[in-house]
Amino acid sequence: MASKDEDNIDFNKLERELSAAVDADERYWRENDAKFRAVNQRVATYDEFRDMVLAAHIKPLEKGDKINDTFQQPWNIHASKAGTADTTEHTPIQQTATQLPSNGLEFVRDWRRSCKTNQDKYVFLLWIGAENLGRVFKAEISFGLLGDILTALMEFDTAKDTTTVTDILENLSKTNRFGLSVQFLSGSEKDTCKSLFLKLETAVNKGDQNLSERLHYLRTVYEVRS
Repeated sequence: MASKDEDNIDFNKLERELSAAVDADERYWRENDAKFRAVNQRVATYDEFRDMVLAAHIKPLEKGDKINDTFQQPWNIHASKAGTADTTEHTPIQQTATQLPSNGLEFVRDWRRSCKTNQDKYVFLLWIGAENLGRVFKAEISFGLLGDILTALMEFDTAKDTTTVTDILENLSKTNRFGLSVQFLSGSEKDTCKSLFLKLETAVNKGDQNLSERLHYLRTVYEVRS
């Protein structure tokens, strides 16, 4: 005999929630693949990089698909029908960096202007790349910024990004006065740093001795205690 709780189960709601979860998972992997395609293609600007990621959800037309003849949305949604620019809306794409930052000041400017979420920040770090980040912060990492970077790196995909994130951590550790940046991490930022290393170490392939040794060394540099 069915219980009262079983009688009250909303199966339609469960089906909708399952469908939404599946869609979200598929979108995540499409966007993740788009990130790596953009990195591999070495796109010239962050605009191009982020546009590729944001367009990852667009599916090609299948045979037999039809375009609604009444659809009148212009390709440039910020242009009015009269041809004048619409200044009432500003998308993140309009406000993103157009070239690689050459120093810490330019990085902070673009970081604050273009990156509204930790995922945005992580994509931005990927776009710049590990070696370029080392050059950008050659003089020093601005006070308080290292903690933000570590938090953004927590967004990494354990299946693909482990080596990339390790490269970023390694290049940052070679910047001037890095030890001082570590000392200024807050308690919560130190916890984030520890969580990041645990996530990286868990994701490392057991046969990748080199990567394991690099992480072990970086643990010391970042003053991560077991």
